[in-house]
Amino acid sequence: GCEYATSPWSTCNARCGKGMQTRRVSCAGKQCYGTAPPTQQVCEHDDPECRDCRAVVFGGPSFDGWSLDFPPGEYTVADMEAKGAKCDDISSMKVYGIYCRTTVYEFGDFNAKHNGWSATFGPGMYDREGLVKGGAKDNDISSLKVVKNQAFGANMTGASPMGNGSNPFGNGSNPFNASSMNPFRSGSSMVAAVVAVALPMILLA
Repeated sequence: GCEYATSPWSTCNARCGKGMQTRRVSCAGKQCYGTAPPTQQVCEHDDPECRDCRAVVFGGPSFDGWSLDFPPGEYTVADMEAKGAKCDDISSMKVYGIYCRTTVYEFGDFNAKHNGWSATFGPGMYDREGLVKGGAKDNDISSLKVVKNQAFGANMTGASPMGNGSNPFGNGSNPFNASSMNPFRSGSSMVAAVVAVALPMILLA
């Protein structure tokens, strides 16, 4: 009745690398002797997604057709074709790895000599619609860069921030919609309030 009771350790709070885990420590009796067991300890989580970084591109719109795997690196149109890619024939893509980002370009030299579009994608699966939502054009990717950097995953909890190219504001809505922020728009309660205060003052004068 004088021994400390401990709960199981919690799950490590870091998906990649070192983190902390905690547990409850209580005294089962009126008084427990000795030093209480620790309530927290350093832990390390080695998720396979922490080590992985690669982009897989597909000729088909739904991860079908021909496919090629690109590890971290920079690939011009010549590099991509040397690996077997077909020029301007990429319609879907998968990006693997928490710390991985893939940037695709309109022109084969990373837009170095031309003013073309580019789009960056985090870990996730991007079908034709997802690529377009993310800023790429269907069948118009001519070069790409795959980069692994631990800073990319600093604020991630396992969910893809850009999965399927989704817009965090949804349906294209603008959180700063001008009409919703204009206090003087037609029918505004503020206008009514001003009239209600001003009218008695005019009558008294």
